[in-house]
Amino acid sequence: MKQLIILRHGKAEQDTMAKDDYDRVLTERGRSNAAAMGNYILKRSGLPDLILSSSAKRAHETAILAAQQLGYPEDLIQSEQNLYFAPARWILNVLSKLTDEVESCLYVGHNPGITDLINALGVKLDNLSTASAVCFEFHIDAWGDISAERANFMWLKIAKEL
Repeated sequence: MKQLIILRHGKAEQDTMAKDDYDRVLTERGRSNAAAMGNYILKRSGLPDLILSSSAKRAHETAILAAQQLGYPEDLIQSEQNLYFAPARWILNVLSKLTDEVESCLYVGHNPGITDLINALGVKLDNLSTASAVCFEFHIDAWGDISAERANFMWLKIAKEL
């Protein structure tokens, strides 16, 4: 069985003319919520085998803050630039290439791709809010077999509920 936890990055500073979208960092609330969600994930689902993140600053910072609460080594976080604003099918493609030793993966990314992915996996959601998470399990042995048909919704946690 494989477990996928999808976490949207924390609240980030607003777009400014001085800074590229890719380089936006978390606000104080974004940092607080990311850490709180990391703690929630640990209590609810345990330590993931892998944290995979978009390389955009706000997503990577969210991954680091969650990892600190999870007790996951920061240097083992895998960041990929091609996950920056990736569509759902692209995210699934990246996940399908994970090594089968990975039983659980925490993926940190962006809307609209992650909300589209959640919808594709069978949970109808208008918008996953910042620093919120959704967990799915898949009755598969290999990530190459990940699909919507094999997705089992486990839980949804909205950051402002923490």
